[in-house]
Amino acid sequence: MIERLLLLYPRRYRREYGEEILAVHRETTADTPPLDRLRESADIIAHAVRMRLGVDSASPTGRFLADAAPFVVAAAAAGGGMRLSEWYASVVASPGPPMLFPDVWSAFLLAAALIVVGAVTALTGRWRAGATAVALGSAGWAVAAMAAGPAFGDPVVTPALALLTALLVLSAPPDTRPTPGTCATAGAMAAAVWLPMTALYAGVLPFSTDYGAWPLLVPAITALLWALRTGSRGGREMAVMAVASLPLLAPAYLTAWGHPFPVLAMTVALPLAGALAAGVYAMRPSRRTGRPGPA
Repeated sequence: MIERLLLLYPRRYRREYGEEILAVHRETTADTPPLDRLRESADIIAHAVRMRLGVDSASPTGRFLADAAPFVVAAAAAGGGMRLSEWYASVVASPGPPMLFPDVWSAFLLAAALIVVGAVTALTGRWRAGATAVALGSAGWAVAAMAAGPAFGDPVVTPALALLTALLVLSAPPDTRPTPGTCATAGAMAAAVWLPMTALYAGVLPFSTDYGAWPLLVPAITALLWALRTGSRGGREMAVMAVASLPLLAPAYLTAWGHPFPVLAMTVALPLAGALAAGVYAMRPSRRTGRPGPA
């Protein structure tokens, strides 16, 4: 297994350091539980991807991925949480007892649960362990989606976005962990997506139809509030939230497809938020430079 993972590294790096990586991995994972071996393998995949892309904490791409990672984790958790809430609501409404079978649907639910637990772990202080769990859960989500085909959405787009989510989380430089404030904002975004949808599934809202727009509106609102708070033009914030919206993209559009207004709302939400942030920035009074004015 590890020999195949080494193929992810650039050829020159693999020639120079492949044997060393192999020896360290074997020594580290000797007599360790399967979960620890999976985490070490995920670390190797992440390092190989960063080597391929030239991503580190000193590069603009690395800093951008570091900014986006907690929000990608939060969006993945919101998506997984919504699927778990939907399943639980169906269990409550069913007269039979809740049961899980060794099938694709159970694998899908377990992947969703792993994503949610990993996101909570990552955003509450144990970033590395939690982010690894989110990446593994997203990969499991992709496998389940490919195995189930159209039952879980588009058989190509849904697993592709799940795998992209895993890669985005793993590609963030490990020495640029998010601050507690950023984690709190990301967690609030996830809750703002998940809670109303859970209330909808539980039937406690005055309406009963989900057109899929809300999960994509929340990142746009978050980006706008973030830009207003920092007093920026909003370009970076909108780009971060565009990346963070990827875990929510496929189910939102699949739900809304055929309903023009929700599709339009989801499509224009981020551009409109960016335009509002830029407009507020442009209307701000120019800052004084402190230089003496003309006599």
